[in-house]
Amino acid sequence: MADREDEIMRALAHSISMVYTILVDVCGALPVRIGLPSDPHIPAAEAVPAIRRVADLAKDQPMGETQEAQLFSGCIHLLAAIDLYRLCAAEYMETRAEGIGANLFYAEQALRNLALWLVINEAD
Repeated sequence: MADREDEIMRALAHSISMVYTILVDVCGALPVRIGLPSDPHIPAAEAVPAIRRVADLAKDQPMGETQEAQLFSGCIHLLAAIDLYRLCAAEYMETRAEGIGANLFYAEQALRNLALWLVINEAD
């Protein structure tokens, strides 16, 4: 059982890194760019404050309410996934692992939708 749990945790860690990478790309394409550390293997101790900062700055971006909400939602779901990951690493529970996956799904969807909007509405 431990091997399966380890495999799940590795997959979730990889997924967290990939969603963080999407956030970095989105932040670089925002109307007012936000710089984030770009290493996908950034320690959570550094990533969490950066993600919180982006969430706080979402309302200051010159874009529509939907896009602001997508940025904010992507951030808070990613933060929730990281928090659940920490708990799950300390004491594995299948429901926590599922919660991580769900939060990553919502974060990724919000950020991908925002990325698409940013590409479509890119200034020439």
